[in-house]
Amino acid sequence: MFARLANGIVAPKRVIEGQATNLSRTMHGIAYDAIHDEIVIPVALSGAVLVFKADASGEVPPLRAIQGTRTRLVRPHTVAVDPVNNEILTADPSMRAIAVFDRMANGNVAAKRVISGPRTGLLDIVGLDVDPIRNVIVAASRKGNGEKVGLFVFDRLANGDVEPKQFIGGPNSKLAHFRQVTIDPGTGNIFLAQQNTRMKQMEAYVLDKPREGFTAKEKDDEDDDSDSGRLDQMGFIAVYGPDDNGDIPPRAIIKGPGIRLAGAAGVALNPRKNEIITVGGNGFQTFLLPDFFKPLKKLGGGTARP
Repeated sequence: MFARLANGIVAPKRVIEGQATNLSRTMHGIAYDAIHDEIVIPVALSGAVLVFKADASGEVPPLRAIQGTRTRLVRPHTVAVDPVNNEILTADPSMRAIAVFDRMANGNVAAKRVISGPRTGLLDIVGLDVDPIRNVIVAASRKGNGEKVGLFVFDRLANGDVEPKQFIGGPNSKLAHFRQVTIDPGTGNIFLAQQNTRMKQMEAYVLDKPREGFTAKEKDDEDDDSDSGRLDQMGFIAVYGPDDNGDIPPRAIIKGPGIRLAGAAGVALNPRKNEIITVGGNGFQTFLLPDFFKPLKKLGGGTARP
């Protein structure tokens, strides 16, 4: 953890590390519960979701750990917290599912709800957030062949094999190889971190079985998770309105070599300070949230795109 106003090459204020933490190298997401002052982290290697006190430091065990056969978790990749409805949500690409647990769940416990199945369109789910004000869940999911790559919006209480309420994706959306997503609670605007504009290579395995139709990438292909590449392939932060749907361009983007954002792998908001925080291969960046990110009307409703 770093100070909010940290700048440059600086040391963290606190570090959670060590064997007792049960953390490993396969952590691709993090969520902060501001109401209960807790940090939630998925650990793909152990199929677990860990909860720590926000002021934890050093080699400390988690407060709670969701793990075991009843959870059905295989490789949880990203998490979100709904402190209003006391729930923790996690997305598991190997399950092709979003699993919802009680916020106080601990041990080998079953999920309250699971969104999964062919009608959902979900596959490689790498980003997830929940909006308890508008009662929606937003998931960022990718397929290697470019089909159904984008943002999937579900009712917050959705369960089983259900179709999304909205889907943002297609050539005009500019979505390809993205990762984390977050929702501005005040406006409902959706912020998505896109690492680069090359389509994600399809992964070879699901649930430890070879994926049907998988073809190996070319030898000269770059690593799928790399932030490097040509300037025209550089990633960005994309912003969509809460009612956006279909193959539409972002309402706004944050992009360009001049702002030192080579590729965005993560995005978070600090609404109280009007800040956007991003992370990529070249460090953390913090941007001010300008006025044109205020509530966005539906297309054709008289509000021009920024």
